Amino acid sequence: MKKSTTGLLLGSALVVGLAGCATPNTTPSSDRPWYQQPVTCGIAGSLIGGSIGYATSGSSDEEEGAATGAVAGAALGALLCADRTPEPVAEPEPMPEPEPEPVPEFEPVTLSSEVNFAFDSDALTPAAESTLDEVARRLREHTDVRIRIEGHTDSVGSAQYNQGLSERRANSVRSYLESQGVAGERMIAVGYGEERPVATNETDEGRALNRRVEIDRQ
Repeated sequence: MKKSTTGLLLGSALVVGLAGCATPNTTPSSDRPWYQQPVTCGIAGSLIGGSIGYATSGSSDEEEGAATGAVAGAALGALLCADRTPEPVAEPEPMPEPEPEPVPEFEPVTLSSEVNFAFDSDALTPAAESTLDEVARRLREHTDVRIRIEGHTDSVGSAQYNQGLSERRANSVRSYLESQGVAGERMIAVGYGEERPVATNETDEGRALNRRVEIDRQ
């Protein structure tokens, strides 16, 4: 083969090598050594491929063999230069915080003394027991609920007597709920006597409203 032809093929190899490196993922990078730069790899691949093609071709097709080898070498150079940096591993999404458990519902209950207690007594009437049966059922279903039982009276009579009556009625309700399966430590019973009226004590209607037992959450 003539020198001019050889030079032409080598020049072509260089061009093809440079073209083989011109891929989006093989741009020069300052953090890679010179022998891994795309231009260097492309030229080396083209020269190697061209030389192999020239050496393995016959005298009649040596130019064709060298050209074919140069093209193959360019592809080899591009492969050598390919960026094999592993893809960054995506950080897993943080698990959402679990929703807090809903607070069990418990509607306050008011027992009027007129219907739920015998006159001037802490004895529960059948109507009161029926109401408290439903309260006990709800408390058994919602074991996290703790209740407060408050006894109240009107202002008729001495404050000391009214205080004692309100305490006895509150404890009577607590005892009944406990007999229906509600743990005693879940309940507090207190008496306020005539200290916390919700209506006037000057009328029969107002006094009737003041004589009561209230059950609510603690």
